[in-house]
Amino acid sequence: MSTENTSSQFEDIREKFGCFRILIVGRANSGKTTILQKICNTTENPEIYDGKGNKRGIHDVENELIFRSNDKFVFHDSQGFEAGSNDEFVRTKKFIADRANTTHLKQRLDAIWYCIPMDKIDRAIQRSEEMFFGECDPNNVPVVVLFTKFDALQANAVVKLAPSDRWRPRQEILSKLPPLMEEIFNGADVLGRLAKMAYPPSPLSDLKVLLQMLLVSAQETNVALCIKYAAQSSISDMDGMYNTMHSTDEELQIYKPACWFPHFQRVSCVFWHVSG
Repeated sequence: MSTENTSSQFEDIREKFGCFRILIVGRANSGKTTILQKICNTTENPEIYDGKGNKRGIHDVENELIFRSNDKFVFHDSQGFEAGSNDEFVRTKKFIADRANTTHLKQRLDAIWYCIPMDKIDRAIQRSEEMFFGECDPNNVPVVVLFTKFDALQANAVVKLAPSDRWRPRQEILSKLPPLMEEIFNGADVLGRLAKMAYPPSPLSDLKVLLQMLLVSAQETNVALCIKYAAQSSISDMDGMYNTMHSTDEELQIYKPACWFPHFQRVSCVFWHVSG
């Protein structure tokens, strides 16, 4: 599937169902605002509205964050609960449950983006992540983990370079860093630790398919749309996503098309984000 066709289909679906509603979760200074600005291609701060369309000056998970430059996205911001703020955690859980099960499609939550910063990779999983992935049922809403501030691993990667490589031209050094950064990330076993929790995200790396799944996931009554994308998804395109999750060919044949019917099962995912 070409990028042009994917973009066109994305716009067709969004035109049909309106704005895309996303809850973004993460600790303070985890890069949430930067992510939203990049998604909306802006440097402005979002305007905050309550459920009745009145402007508000404070963040609350129920309030809507909208960028004037791109009103196709409506964001909700959980203020985080790393300091043991049980009240905020309870509000976030209730918000997810309410918005996942509402009969008003325009108010339904389409996705949850959870930001985990990599600037302190030895402390990537803290109490807030243990609470969310261990105790918060996403109620069939796709969960996307964004590993933010990934470029902070460059300094760690430089230390792992061979001494002879450290004096090479800058661009040549930078070209050698990505595999070392990935090695450092894998060594921290962040994904492995998340996978052991009660509500873990599942590996999913194909962004084109991810976007389509997120858009389809909220439209539970549109079976035709689900069937369309299930039929279009080729086995060759999907193999990389699920072969680590399901061991047999028979399981893969069943699971791949089923992912396009999120109202029958839970669909969640991880998406890597490398901040520049």
